[in-house]
Amino acid sequence: MIRAIRLMTFACSLLAVFTLLGVAIACGAETERGDSPLAKLAASMPPGSWAELQTEMPEGLWRSPLVDGGRNNGGSGGLHIAGWTDDAHWDSKTGQFLYMGLRQTRQFIAYSEEKNAWRVIELDRDSDNPCFLSRFGHIYSSNGFDPQRSRFYHRYNSYSNEKKGVDLTGGVSYFDTTTEKWTKLPPIPADSTFTGMAIEYFSALDGVLILGPQAWFFSNARQKWEPLGPCPVDGYHSLVRHNPFRNEVLMAGGNHNRRTVARLKADGTIERLKDFPTDLGVQSDKITIDPATGRYLIQAGNKNEPKQLYEFDSDQNTYRIVDAFTAGWPFTRYDMPVCAFIPEYNVSMWADSRGMFLYRHASLEQSP
Repeated sequence: MIRAIRLMTFACSLLAVFTLLGVAIACGAETERGDSPLAKLAASMPPGSWAELQTEMPEGLWRSPLVDGGRNNGGSGGLHIAGWTDDAHWDSKTGQFLYMGLRQTRQFIAYSEEKNAWRVIELDRDSDNPCFLSRFGHIYSSNGFDPQRSRFYHRYNSYSNEKKGVDLTGGVSYFDTTTEKWTKLPPIPADSTFTGMAIEYFSALDGVLILGPQAWFFSNARQKWEPLGPCPVDGYHSLVRHNPFRNEVLMAGGNHNRRTVARLKADGTIERLKDFPTDLGVQSDKITIDPATGRYLIQAGNKNEPKQLYEFDSDQNTYRIVDAFTAGWPFTRYDMPVCAFIPEYNVSMWADSRGMFLYRHASLEQSP
């Protein structure tokens, strides 16, 4: 009985969170989308299961746009836009799965629950809001999302080409999913120690976190970048994920701190947590969240070892291996899926050119 009361209390807390996020559980947006293929599939899934969502996926969706014939012909683009990232996001207000990808050129893609189809959101190739071209790199952890305002944040490098007379300035911009317009934030301070790879929006402080040996934060209220202090996870090939259910941002791993895990809390302090059981990095590891419990789902493993899923409870500071996730894993070693959690359906979504899959987690309370 006590356990049931606790679970009911927690469910009520999640309902309050969804309301704050603008997700109407019993009316509004979800009612309009409630008969969607996504909603029906999610409702049919038992805990601990995977299922494929059949959807329209245009040819070339997961390839970076060609410029001057593509990389193989002396130009740019034509490469897979994922890999070295897990950084997609779900917008509960508009029912969209959003991902900005990159390999020499950027491709911004979105799945619509209402249409059960994908599209490319075109970028202005002459603008630096954001820059379309990049000389090197991947997305890493350079995407973030504000669920209250439906703003998709993206960090990007500068780009210059003397022959073409191009000199564009990098930075952080956000895409408003309701107006489909981009806005650029003030420049990141030169002395920030930002490693250029890991950003995340944080609802509790209403702004954008960037990682380096010193963490910095852009305050929407004050419209400026401010130092948060030393950071045990410096962002270089690190993973970072906003958790609106626990009012925190989890940061983990990377080249310089492969097993270090920490969280930014609502009071603005950074707390180091128990080290992860294996090495962690953005090359092939993933972090998402189980909406039903607020616990983290971390897919990782040491080099040349099989990946496993770990459920991490940041409040209890405990890890456990989840066999059901690995047993049903629908991707191959060559796939590069990105993921996002969907609060209103209590599932996470995983997508790549192979297809689109949902996972409903079996929490510790639901496990045999």
